[in-house]
Formats: sequence, structure tokens, C-alpha cells
Amino acid sequence: MKYLGQFCVIMVFVALGELLEYLIPLPIAGSIYGLVLLFLALATGLVKLSWVADVADWFHGIMGLFFVAPAVAIINIWGDIADVWWRLVLLLVITYFVSMITTGVTAQALIKDKKAQEAKK
Repeated sequence: MKYLGQFCVIMVFVALGELLEYLIPLPIAGSIYGLVLLFLALATGLVKLSWVADVADWFHGIMGLFFVAPAVAIINIWGDIADVWWRLVLLLVITYFVSMITTGVTAQALIKDKKAQEAKK
């Protein structure tokens, strides 16, 4: 019963996100709205982490399954991308390295800033 309750809490935010997608004329997916709303609810304490933690861990554990459908969908559009697949792969590799470098530089800057603030105390 605990898992059903936690699942329902998450589904409320999914539904709210879908509602916002319908009401707000921006090209943002309802799932993004739902994630932001859930994050804000968790950050403000409106929703306690214990209310969603077990089901969230379960979702995290099966996350790989959510990428199967998009990967299989590539088979359906292979005829459209057959001529440019190498460009797509190159773009993915470049984007991967840019995001990893950006994340690393940002993390190092934050760590350095935190150490500087701690040294001042």
C-alpha cells in the first residue's frame, strides 16, 4: 500500500504537468512541467522525500527500459537517416563531450568557490 501511495503522489505531479502543458502555450512537454513542480514541492518541503523515495528509486532502477522505445523507433526512420547517420553520431559525440566538459568545469568552479568560502570562515 505504501508504494501505491507514493506512486499516486508522483502521478499527481505528472497530471499537473500535463494540465500545464495544455494551459500554457509554450513548447514544453508536460513531463518537464511535472518534474519542475515535483522538484519545487520537494525543495520547499510541501512534499516530503519519504513520500516518494521508494517509488522514485524503483523508477530510477528501471530507467533504462524507458530508452528502449526511442532506440527501436530509429529502425522505423532508418530510411530517412541512412544518408546522414554519421553526422548524427558525430553530433552526439561532440555534444556528449561538450556537456561533460561543461559539467566538469562547473563542478570544479563550485568546489573551488565552496573551499574559498570555508577558508574565509
